[in-house]
Parts: sequence; C-alpha cells; structure tokens
Amino acid sequence: MRRLKPIAFWIITCLGLGAFPLAAWGFGLPLGKPAPDFQVESGDNKKLSLDMLRGKVIVLFYESRHVIRKNIEFKNELKRLYREQPPYIQKDIFRLVVIDCSEALWPTLPIWKSKLKEHSRKEGFPIYGDWDRRMGGDYRMVPGDSNFLVIDKQGVIRYETVGKIDKSKSEKIIGLLENLVH
Repeated sequence: MRRLKPIAFWIITCLGLGAFPLAAWGFGLPLGKPAPDFQVESGDNKKLSLDMLRGKVIVLFYESRHVIRKNIEFKNELKRLYREQPPYIQKDIFRLVVIDCSEALWPTLPIWKSKLKEHSRKEGFPIYGDWDRRMGGDYRMVPGDSNFLVIDKQGVIRYETVGKIDKSKSEKIIGLLENLVH
C-alpha cells in the first residue's frame, strides 16, 4: 500500500501538468481518424448529423451548461474571425455548439429546449442538445468540461482539446482553421 501512494501521486501530478495526453486515458479520439456520426437536436426540434455537414469544416464545442462561459474569450475571438471572412469562406465553416442535455428529465424538457432557443437567438446560430449523451460517449467527451474539436471537410478529426483554451492553443487552432478552409 505504501508503494502505491507515491505512484498514485506521480500519476495525478503528471496528469495535472499535462504530461500524458487525455487520449491515452480513454478520453478523446485519435487525430487523423474519421469522426463518429452523431445526431443532435436543437431547441426547435431540428436534427443535425455529421453526414449533413460533409464538405464543411466543423468547429465544435461540446459542453455542459455549467461551463459554457469557460472559453468565452476564445468563442468571441472565433466569432469575430468568422464575421471578418467573406461569404464564400463562411459557407465552408460550420460552428457547432452542443450542450450535454442528458440531465433533462421529461418535466423539465420544455425549459431546456426554451433555453437552447434563447441562447441560439443570442448567438445568431442554432445551439444543439445531446439529449441522451450518445454523442458525448461516442466522442469520449469529458463530462462537465469544455470540449473542443475541429473536424475537416472529409469528416476527419484534426484537433481536440479539453478545458480552458489559452493563447498558444488559440493561435494553433486559428492557423489550422485557416489551412483547412483555404
């Protein structure tokens, strides 16, 4: 038992410092592999699947309702960059925000849907719900955190991260998006 404590401490320390990629621990999907199909639904009951987005670069946030503001600066930066693009580039980008709505029970379902519609109006594009957490499971999303992915026009995962997106990650993501769109 005494030998396990230092090993457990070392593992926790390495995880905290980011020494091991999350994918090695069962989180996330391998980069360069096709993204699994998904089906999500908006507050207006509109369904969306990966197949419907083929030919577009997908900028995907998957979050719980408790962390939607965690990456607000990065989201605002992406929104600003998107608006600066000419229409022919905007049409090649799909901004996909999915909220883990699996905790919604049938009595509260109308409230959840109403909130999704309200936030969709504020953002200017539909926000979708993962109502059964199937997408979260298939994509190995970290529950209760901000998950971010970039999927290319062929449906291949090109980038993923979990947690707060700092300046260095932000620059890398923006460079990748420029390469994928142009």
